[in-house]
Amino acid sequence: MDLTQAKTVVEDALGKLGVAPESVLARASSDQVAWAVKRGSAQVLVALQSRDGATALRLVAPVVVFDPARKDALFARVLELNADGLAGCAFGVLQDRVVVVTQRRATGLTADEVSHLVTTVAAVADTWDDKLVAEFGGKRASDK
Repeated sequence: MDLTQAKTVVEDALGKLGVAPESVLARASSDQVAWAVKRGSAQVLVALQSRDGATALRLVAPVVVFDPARKDALFARVLELNADGLAGCAFGVLQDRVVVVTQRRATGLTADEVSHLVTTVAAVADTWDDKLVAEFGGKRASDK
């Protein structure tokens, strides 16, 4: 599936989620397009990128801005959660944030799958932001 076809699938999925794709468009170029979708307290970046003839879908949702003094314990905890199973997504670290991420090739992508991935990533971020802050400090990524 090329970028144009995948973009149509993602826009259809966002519409089914009640989101106008053009209103949440974060960036667009000849080789990538991304939308920033708010679900609960989570902001989910839904991105398509085309590289070397292959298109991939990647979703990332910031969860917490971590306290550097407690990051080792926090990182150990999110690794445990990854191993325990997070329904096709995982925690990761970008700069000073713990994020939830999932990625797949766009081949065979459907609007239902995109909707499911947006909902899942947002639910994991929304569920764990308060719990991780309560246990390890820092602040929710959604708090300004």
